[in-house]
Amino acid sequence: MFDANKIFAALQSELPKAISAIKTEGQAGVDRVKTDADAKNIALGAGAAGVLGGLLLSGVAGKFGRQAATLGGLAALGTLAYNAYQKHQGQAGSETAPSGVFLPSSTQDQEAVGKATIRAMISAMKADGQIEAAEKAKLFDHLAKIDLSDSEKAFLFDELAKPLDIAQVVADATTPELALEIYAASLVAINTQGPAEKAYLSDLATRLKLDTTLVAKLHEEALLPA
Repeated sequence: MFDANKIFAALQSELPKAISAIKTEGQAGVDRVKTDADAKNIALGAGAAGVLGGLLLSGVAGKFGRQAATLGGLAALGTLAYNAYQKHQGQAGSETAPSGVFLPSSTQDQEAVGKATIRAMISAMKADGQIEAAEKAKLFDHLAKIDLSDSEKAFLFDELAKPLDIAQVVADATTPELALEIYAASLVAINTQGPAEKAYLSDLATRLKLDTTLVAKLHEEALLPA
């Protein structure tokens, strides 16, 4: 059985830990290069000087987990989208979204929504650049230890390995409600004030055909500036 909530938990807790460990390893390499002429020559000769510190990972480590770490799973994400929608319509929100379009009850629908929102989160994390192959391999080594099923790991690794594809993220939005959840997942996964991230979210909202006032209400509900 595919359990999206387990992948959410991995993204919230284990991914930042893995990236932090890789950054620590990278910094140790940088320190050696600073003090060891031979190591410096080897690093430069391999063209590795630019990635020793895991520079492309630093943005991901710094931005991920601030909002998403407290989000919870699919139920919390669905409730966030539901409350934004309700308040946009001039109605009261709820502590938990009722079972239905924002919180599907069937296993099949939960899997579809789970995959769509996880894909959206990972894609948003790639908005300001791709992870180098060497760092990606180390990242996968760390994540391979997570308690996920083979199918769950395969999905997570595939999405992390793919280049950014916003068209696929948008294609997953088969209903207006799911479109809002996809945007919500993207919103909570990143630093919304980075220029690349702001541009990505603006483009995503346009492609998802979300009303600008509804988007503003979602930012307000998530306690994140637009």
